Amino acid sequence: MGKPKFLLTGSTGDTGRNATHKLLEQGFDVRALIHKEDERSAKLSAAGAEIVVGDLLNLEEVRSALDGIAAAYFVFPIQPGLIEATVYFAQAAKEAGIGAVVNMSQISARRESESHAARDHWIAERVFDWSGVPVTHLRPTFFAEWLLYPGNRNAIVERGVIEMPPRADSG
Repeated sequence: MGKPKFLLTGSTGDTGRNATHKLLEQGFDVRALIHKEDERSAKLSAAGAEIVVGDLLNLEEVRSALDGIAAAYFVFPIQPGLIEATVYFAQAAKEAGIGAVVNMSQISARRESESHAARDHWIAERVFDWSGVPVTHLRPTFFAEWLLYPGNRNAIVERGVIEMPPRADSG
């Protein structure tokens, strides 16, 4: 039996790109589900990832991307569609017999959250839990590379301090 193949969504984003490269460095086969081909996906392909263009809001495209996959990483941008994408992904993962899903959530994911994004992440976690697919929810608090984003970096350089959360005028 060969090494398992992993599907990673968000492979052209920060966490997905890093996870893709780590798996490739360890000799695993990786399929990257991306929404469009560009220079970022070309770099992933050059590194050895199989590139599949698809839409997380299309059940058949998600199901096709999961064919032959042992485990998957699910991340969705902070934009409308998280719940629908999660439902489709969980259903497709169940149909495909996926052995494990790692779900990128957020630390503030709570039912009672006033943030729609945080509440949607909490609901997305429940969807995966109800699906019966083995899942691990990641709830990160902060990614250090955010300090390098232009608005944050400029505020740090100008004021000589790191403020968390960043001030509204840091951009």
